[in-house]
Amino acid sequence: MDRTAPAGIDPFVGIEPALSSADVALVNVEMVISDRGSPVPGKMFVFRAPPIAAETIGAAGIDVVTLGNNHSRDYGGDALIDTIELLRAQGVATVGAGANATEAFAPTVLTVGPPEQEISVAVIGASLIVPGGFAATASRSGVANGKDRDRVLANVRVAAEQYDVVVVTLHWGIERDTCPTVSSRDFAAQILEAGATALIGHHPHVLQPVEFADGKVVAFSMGNFAWHPRNSITGDTGVLELSFSGPDLVSVKVHPHILDSNGSPVPISEGFRFDRINEIVGGECEKHDPPPVTYAPPTTVATSTTTVTTTTTTTTTTSG
Repeated sequence: MDRTAPAGIDPFVGIEPALSSADVALVNVEMVISDRGSPVPGKMFVFRAPPIAAETIGAAGIDVVTLGNNHSRDYGGDALIDTIELLRAQGVATVGAGANATEAFAPTVLTVGPPEQEISVAVIGASLIVPGGFAATASRSGVANGKDRDRVLANVRVAAEQYDVVVVTLHWGIERDTCPTVSSRDFAAQILEAGATALIGHHPHVLQPVEFADGKVVAFSMGNFAWHPRNSITGDTGVLELSFSGPDLVSVKVHPHILDSNGSPVPISEGFRFDRINEIVGGECEKHDPPPVTYAPPTTVATSTTTVTTTTTTTTTTSG
C-alpha cells in the first residue's frame, strides 16, 4: 500500500468473499503507516504508506492485523507507534508489535457470535524474520521476536487456557520456496500441540500448502495479497476461509486470487494459475518451486485518475 494508497487505489474492493463478511478478518500489514521517520540505514527495501492507508484497511472490514514482520520498523520506532495508533483509531486491532516486548507478544482478543453463543478468539503474532534493531525489548518498540520460541509457545498455552480459539500468525520461511522448511513444520506442530487451532504464515511471497487435520489448520504461507503488481507465481494468492461451529473448526477453504495490474487481489475460477494455486495449497508444492528471478525495470501503471511509477523488483532477497 506504499504504492496504492497515494494513488487513491483501494486494493480490497474485488476480493471474494469480501473481508467484511467474516466475523474476524486478519491480514499481515507489512509496511509502516506514517508520515514520520527516516528509512532504516542499510535495508534494501523499506515500505511506508500514508495515514490514509489505515482508513482503507478499516473500511475493508479488517478486524485485526499483525505487524510482526520485517518491515513494521522500516522508518523507526515513532513510525511504528503511528502505525499502531492509526490502525486502532479505525477500529483495527494489532498484534505482533508494540511499544515494548510485553505489548508486542500480547494477544488481542475478539468476541464473536450472539450473546448466548459467544466465542472468544485470541490472535497472537510474531516474526522469525527479525532485522537488526527490530525486536521489541523491555524499553524499545518493535516486533515480537518469534525466534524466542519458548515465549511464543508459552503465550499460546496461556491463551488456550483462557479463550475458545487461538490463532497464531507468524512471519517465517524462505522467500519464493513453495514448500515449508522442516524447521517450520516442527514449530507448527509445537504450536498446535500448545493449543492453537490455526497457524497462518507469511513471508515467502508465494503460496505454500494449507493442511487441515483433526480440527486444526496450518497455512504455511498465504503469498502476496495486496502488493506491487506481479504476473508470475508471486502474484498467486488467495483468501483463507475458516468456518467454525462453536469453538470447533469444521471446514477450511482457499479462494484463489491473482494480483491485477494495480497489485490488487481479484478472484479467478479457471486457468493454469487457478490450477497451480490449488495444487500448491493442496500439497503439491515441489512441483512449483520457481526459478530465481532478476531485477525488472521500473514500470508505469495507469489508473483512471492517477499514474503511478513503481519499481517491480523481485529477487531472492526481497523483503516481506
